[in-house]
Amino acid sequence: MRLLILFALCIAVSLQMDQGVIPDKFFGRFTLERSENFDEFLAAKGVNWLVRKMIQFASVTKVIAKNKVAGYNMENLTSKKNTLYHGWKLGETFEADGLDGNRHNVTFTFADDTLMEKHVRLNDPNDKGETYYFNIDTDDKLVLKMENNGITCRRWFKREKEAK
Repeated sequence: MRLLILFALCIAVSLQMDQGVIPDKFFGRFTLERSENFDEFLAAKGVNWLVRKMIQFASVTKVIAKNKVAGYNMENLTSKKNTLYHGWKLGETFEADGLDGNRHNVTFTFADDTLMEKHVRLNDPNDKGETYYFNIDTDDKLVLKMENNGITCRRWFKREKEAK
């Protein structure tokens, strides 16, 4: 019986630790190259036409890196507003500003070669949250997938070459 309990504990710990590490291929600076169904995605969220057009014309750069002290950094750099998430750890929730200007609970996880970023708005008790899925494709582009009300949107970010 003790062996069974020890075995179950080891499995639970290993599943917790499986959040582990983000592969190096995700690290870098990525600039928005193109989008698919982005306008439809924003419309499904109830964003009005003028605001959708302003969002679509904004430049977007994503920076994913290891934090020098602990954990990771994710920066969303836009011509309108930046969000800087520094020092987060996989599976741990933290509070931060979202691109919409509201406070969010943010949690990053990693599984099946996908980095997931979940946001839950703190000002809306009924908010079910949104999850953004990041992958690196065969062309070394960061691909962001988002879904809302049956609409799937993808955005491709081209890796910037490192300065030498």
